[in-house]
Amino acid sequence: MTAASQPRAPWLAVRTASILQMTALQAGLLICLFSITPLFVVELPPLVDLYGHLGRYALQTDLANRPEIQPYYSFEWRLIGNLGADLLIQALHGLLGLEASVRATVIVTQFLGAAAILLLSHTVHRRITPFAVASLPLLYGFPFNYGFLNFALGMALAMLAFCAWLRLRQSLRAREARLWIGLASIAIWVCHTYGWAFLGLLCGSTLLAEVLADRDRIWPAAKRIVSQCWPLLLPLVPMLIWRADSTGSETGQWELHLKLLWLLSPLRTRWFMIDMLSTVVLWVLLYAAIRSKSLRFDPRLGLASLLCLASFVILPMCVFGSMFADMRLVPYVLIVALLAVSTSRLGTIARRVLTVIAFGFFVARTLTTGMAYIEQDEEVASVLPAIDAMPRGARVAFLVVKPCKVPWELPVLDHVAGVALARRSIYVNDQWQQPGVNLLKVHYPAAAPFTEDPSQMVLPDGCTNPMHPKLSPTIASLPLDAFTHVWIIGEIPAARPDIPGLVPVPMAGKGLLYSVRTGD
Repeated sequence: MTAASQPRAPWLAVRTASILQMTALQAGLLICLFSITPLFVVELPPLVDLYGHLGRYALQTDLANRPEIQPYYSFEWRLIGNLGADLLIQALHGLLGLEASVRATVIVTQFLGAAAILLLSHTVHRRITPFAVASLPLLYGFPFNYGFLNFALGMALAMLAFCAWLRLRQSLRAREARLWIGLASIAIWVCHTYGWAFLGLLCGSTLLAEVLADRDRIWPAAKRIVSQCWPLLLPLVPMLIWRADSTGSETGQWELHLKLLWLLSPLRTRWFMIDMLSTVVLWVLLYAAIRSKSLRFDPRLGLASLLCLASFVILPMCVFGSMFADMRLVPYVLIVALLAVSTSRLGTIARRVLTVIAFGFFVARTLTTGMAYIEQDEEVASVLPAIDAMPRGARVAFLVVKPCKVPWELPVLDHVAGVALARRSIYVNDQWQQPGVNLLKVHYPAAAPFTEDPSQMVLPDGCTNPMHPKLSPTIASLPLDAFTHVWIIGEIPAARPDIPGLVPVPMAGKGLLYSVRTGD
């Protein structure tokens, strides 16, 4: 080697490393962009609760300009651990409009979730592993498809905050790491309480794995963990105040058969066989990683996954009025477990084969989710024309007739009346009113008990399922003087029923619309 050629090798090495780094960054960006494609094939993602939230967002952002419904609703800002999407929509609606800001918030949430998974994989393993790619479809799991938007955003932010905390600690910047985790925990708690708890679980598992590896004694280990994690306790003060407002909210319903169902349905969307086979693929991948001698688990994330699983087992279905509290954790048990798997010991061929499998699963599942959303959007669109036949400011008793046997596909029609509230300032009876859970209050005692969720849910006549009341008795019990219209969708009878006191209203689309007869 000549003296003239010596400088070229380092320059070429740096240049090559730079190109590879940029390529990895671009690849990660492309993966994130592809992961959100299901959200671009529909106008408003068909997430079950999102339509009801849309109605609340309309009241949150524009109640002062909606005199027709001011007597029935009020909205008062308070600090609670459930405001993530609400704050984003509040910031965006003046620029984008209401529905566009809701759609943008959903897209941002899922983009951040995908970015968090890839960044966490790179932070822990110095590469994006095939298992990280395979975990991406879990972002479109049961909790997200049910419309738990604040929850999904909080969990994404928790993973991003954890990545930053790990990098600060890797740089031996302990003081900055504590400051960061304190500020992040407060912000994430405001987004959603689960996100804050998840961040604490991730950080605590990391420190616990470290003290176990160093074989610290119990007291020094406890001091070490507390000294690093105490800033995570800062949200306890507003949380205690917030939960004081939640007195009387339901907590309970621990059911073994539901636990087993949740473990089998983290990807539940529309088609049983496809969703179940997709779940089996993930569990098989995880099982193969556990049995493989060439794969190992990062102890920090492995322990976090086990603690997340334990939390799922312990939690009841309902916590402080929030339903599906345990179910929400299942996709993240799998995400963290898959992220824990290191492929550093795999040979080149084995890693490539695994990468092809992971990307094939990711692409197939993303396309499947997009197709499911298209069909669900069409189902919702088929009933929305009834809104055009409702006068602005109408008071509508909304009833959705659910199947007698609970189907696998998600009930996307349960809260579509929220669209009527948002678009035409129509009073509907499907809004949530849980102390401490949201900031909306309903003030219409004349409509009781048809004032809030789940008063809109009924079952067909003759159904023996005791979950909800039956259609005919419900119609008969409606306080018709409190309403101007009755809107019925879902599993309605083939023959249009003749209901005393109600006059059929011609309208396009599926379902039945009646006006309340006045002057009788």
